[in-house]
Amino acid sequence: KISEDIHKDVLHYSQVLVESFDSLINNISPGYCSILIRLQAKVSMNQSISLIRKIFNNDTHINISSSRTVNIPVCYDGEFSPDMKRVMKYTGYSRDEVIDRHVSGSYLVYFIGFSPGFPYMGGMDTSLETPRQKTPRTIVPAGSVAIGGKQTGIYPIESPGGWNIIGKTPLKIFDKNNYLKPAMLSPGDQIKIIRISL
Repeated sequence: KISEDIHKDVLHYSQVLVESFDSLINNISPGYCSILIRLQAKVSMNQSISLIRKIFNNDTHINISSSRTVNIPVCYDGEFSPDMKRVMKYTGYSRDEVIDRHVSGSYLVYFIGFSPGFPYMGGMDTSLETPRQKTPRTIVPAGSVAIGGKQTGIYPIESPGGWNIIGKTPLKIFDKNNYLKPAMLSPGDQIKIIRISL
């Protein structure tokens, strides 16, 4: 489930994995309540079990960097909110009520996934829950702010996608030319949405 307590555990063990790097590990991908660990191709079952035991028996206290608050400006004007009517239909709210409830959310970036820099954010007002599109769009513009089920997210690059687009941010959420930190947001970030006009 989506839970801040579980999120803290996921962040802790992700950092344990990064800081006690093992050559058997190719890559890790944190999720809401899990961590996918990709191992080298020729790792035996016994090596895998031994590695997992080593990780979870590690009682080293890892200092998880304190979260930061990031303000994200979002414009909800018509051209940037092609799915607003769909969200209004599912929620029964007016356009202004959808926007007010979306802006007032207490957002936490749980993990980055789907596409480079895409933040999966929990903390949206649960009454805004709207199912994803049955047929995803082939192109969603970069910066699109969308609702997918109980979550909200921001498309960092132009890509296909099936979430309900209700706004757009002018911020560059992913910059492939920034080699040190291409993704603007990180797991653990607190997000405050600021409504802006066109």
